[in-house]
Amino acid sequence: MRGSRRLLLGAFAMTAALPCLAADIAFSSVTDFTQMSLQLRTADNANPQSIGLQVTLAPEARRRLAQVTRQAMHQPLRLVINGVLVSTATIQAVVEGPGLMISVPRDIARDLVPTLLEPSTP
Repeated sequence: MRGSRRLLLGAFAMTAALPCLAADIAFSSVTDFTQMSLQLRTADNANPQSIGLQVTLAPEARRRLAQVTRQAMHQPLRLVINGVLVSTATIQAVVEGPGLMISVPRDIARDLVPTLLEPSTP
């Protein structure tokens, strides 16, 4: 009986933890971004340890982002671009785009920026 009670408590604990799991949104710069630009430095940059990646989302990417942020409200959202984990933030509102300004820590930008330079497929 004690073993089954522990198993049951473990199952409840795992179930309770499920809503806290982070949601993921993964973008490909080739297919999901119609425009993008990097902001490496500004005079009034509040966070000099990051760069700004401004993107305009393609319609399908906008739909996916809105759906994920709607379904995972107040949960962490992991943002992945070209296979690189860029950031994790708590969803406070439905994000519908089309434009996004993404703050990318400089150490992550070293891995991300070369992937943004890949030529788009015709």
